[in-house]
Order: sequence, then structure tokens, then C-alpha cells
Amino acid sequence: MGTQDYKIKVEYGVSAIVLLIGVFFIFQSFTIETSREAVGPRTMPLWLAIALVLGGLWLAIRAFTGRAGDLKDGYGFLESDTKRIAMVVGCGVLFVSLFWGFGYFTAIIATYCAMLYTFGVRNWGWMIGGGLVLAVIFQWLFMGIMLLNDPAGAIMDMRPFTNWITGA
Repeated sequence: MGTQDYKIKVEYGVSAIVLLIGVFFIFQSFTIETSREAVGPRTMPLWLAIALVLGGLWLAIRAFTGRAGDLKDGYGFLESDTKRIAMVVGCGVLFVSLFWGFGYFTAIIATYCAMLYTFGVRNWGWMIGGGLVLAVIFQWLFMGIMLLNDPAGAIMDMRPFTNWITGA
């Protein structure tokens, strides 16, 4: 396989992943209750999800028309190993699974730790502490200030433990 064919295949793969994430978040945005305001709490997440879908379509069109651009050093997975690729994909699966099962806060902490581990960080104090700080900041920003929907986890609802962050 030539390098240009490789880049086109990677563009298709990235396009498919971005499209799937965008469609997932479009469905998730419809779980947010509407209001009478012209710009309600569903507006921002829905438009961001639509932007992801449009970006994924744009990548697919670029690949289909052969305008994916030149291949640069370090692009894609040619210089990576299978273990790291599997771990990065696993982090995405971990995030979606934990988001579904336990909610946003838990998913952020665990995925942050998993991504740091994937890229060589082995200081567990730094990983867990950083994950907690990041989760608190994101919870406060997205659910407390922006008033985005914080769905209950299907296995365990963690919101009673995180309501102090959002002021609920």
C-alpha cells in the first residue's frame, strides 16, 4: 500500500470515529430538557455535536476526492505500536462505558488516568490527583456554570456526590 493510500484510509477511519461521536452526542443532547429561551440549555451541546458530524463528513469527502494532503513524518500509526493503538482505543471505550454506567465525573477521572498511563506516566498520585482536579473543574464549568445535562449513570448515580461542585 502506498503512503497516499494509507493516509486516505486513516482519514476514512478518523472520519468514521468523528461521525460516530457526533451522532452519539446528538442523541445525548436530546436528553437535555428544553426551555422557552431562544437559546436554551440544549443549544450548545447540539451545535457542537452537529459540528462534529459536519467535520467528519468533511474529512470523508476530502479522502474520497483524494485531497487528504501530503503524508508527513509521524502521521497516523505507521510509526506507532499495536499495544499503544489498542490502549488509546480502549480509553475511548472506557470513557463511553463509564459515562453510561457511572456518569461524567467518574468517566473523566478514569479516562484521564488511563490516557496518562497509555503515554507512559506511572506516578499514580499525579494521575489520580490530576484526574480529580480536572473532573472537578469540568463538572463545575459544564454542569455548574453552563448548566449542561449531567445524566445519571445506569449502574450508579454519582450526582449526589458531585452536586456540591455544581451548587445543586
